[in-house]
Amino acid sequence: MPRQASSSPIGLAVLGFAATLSFATTLLAADPPAARAADAPAAAAAAAAAAAPAQAEPPVTPARALFKEARDLASKGDYISACPKFEKSMALESGLGTQFNLADCWEHLGRTASAQALFIGAAASAKAAGQVDREQVLRDRAAALEPRIPRLVIEVEDPDPKLVVKRAELPLDSEAYGKAKAVDPGSYEIVAKSPGKKPWQQTVAVPAGAGVVTVAVPRLEALEPKVEPPPAPKKDKPKPTQVSGSPLTDRRSRGPSLGVLGLGAVGVGGLAVGTIMAVRYSSANSDAKKICPGSFDCTTQQISAHDRKVDDARTARTWTYVGFGVGAVGLGAAAALLLFPQNSGESAWVASPMIGAGSLGANLTGGF
Repeated sequence: MPRQASSSPIGLAVLGFAATLSFATTLLAADPPAARAADAPAAAAAAAAAAAPAQAEPPVTPARALFKEARDLASKGDYISACPKFEKSMALESGLGTQFNLADCWEHLGRTASAQALFIGAAASAKAAGQVDREQVLRDRAAALEPRIPRLVIEVEDPDPKLVVKRAELPLDSEAYGKAKAVDPGSYEIVAKSPGKKPWQQTVAVPAGAGVVTVAVPRLEALEPKVEPPPAPKKDKPKPTQVSGSPLTDRRSRGPSLGVLGLGAVGVGGLAVGTIMAVRYSSANSDAKKICPGSFDCTTQQISAHDRKVDDARTARTWTYVGFGVGAVGLGAAAALLLFPQNSGESAWVASPMIGAGSLGANLTGGF
C-alpha cells in the first residue's frame, strides 16, 4: 500500500518564502504599466505563451525606456542614478512595477518613510486590481521598514489662528501639531510665521533609525511698532516786501514812465530814419549804375553826376545803419525799463535822447 505524503511546518514555511520571493522578483522586473493575471499559475502562463503564436513586442514608450535604464542602474547598485529615472518613468506611467521598483530604490537610499508610503500605495493599487498576492508582498515590504523609520513631532504652543508652520517649505495642518509623523532621515527647517509677529525658525536633524525627535515652536513675539519721526514743520515762505512806487503792478497801473515813452519814441524814430535812408541808398545806387553803364567814352558831366550819386548812396547807407542801430537800442532800452522796473534806492537806468546838428541818437546810463 503506497504511503501518503505528509506536510511538515518547515516545508510549508519554505514553500511560502519561495512564493513571496517569486512575486517580489516579478514586481521588480515588471515594465510599466504591465499587468499579469494574479490567479494564473506560472506553469499555465508558460504553456499558454508557448502555444500562442508569437506576438509583436509592445512599443518602447519614454516611460518604458526610462524604466529599463533605471533597472540597469539598480542592478549595478547605482541607486543614486536609478531613483530619478524611476521617478520620471512613474510620472509618465504609474505602473505597479514602477511603484515597487521606486520604493525599493528609495529604501536603498535610506529614504525609509518615503519607501514605506509608496509600498503601501502600491499595495492599495494591487488590491484594486484584484492582485491579492502582490498586495501581500507589498504590505510585507512596508511592514519590514517600520522598525527603521524615524518620526518627528512638532509641538505648537501659540494658539494664534493665523499662525503658519512649515516643515521643509511645506505648510502643516493644525491637526498635525503634536503628532509623530514618519519622515526620512535628514535635516529639516521648521519655520513659524504670523502677521504682526516676529518669524521663528529652527533647523532640526533627524537621525536614521527608529526614534522620535520633538521640536517645540514657542509663542511668537509681537513686532515692535515702527515709530515714524514727526514731520518737519512747514516753513511759511516769506512774502515779498513791496516798496511804494516800485512793484510791477504799480508800474502797470500807472502806465509807462516818461523814460520808457522817450526811448520808445527814439527807437521808432531811428527805425523810420533807417528805413527812409535805406530807400534813398537803393535809389541813389540804382541811378549811379544807369549813368554811363559801359564806363567807356564817358563825358566829364557823366563822371561828375556818377560820383555825386555814389556819394549820396554812401551817405544814405551810413544813415541807414545809424537809424536802425538807434532804433534797436531805443526799443530795447524801453522794453528793459518796462519789464524790469527798479526799486527805490537801487541804481536805475536813465535814458535820454540826443539830437544835434546832423546827428540823432540816445544816451543810456545806469548800473546794476
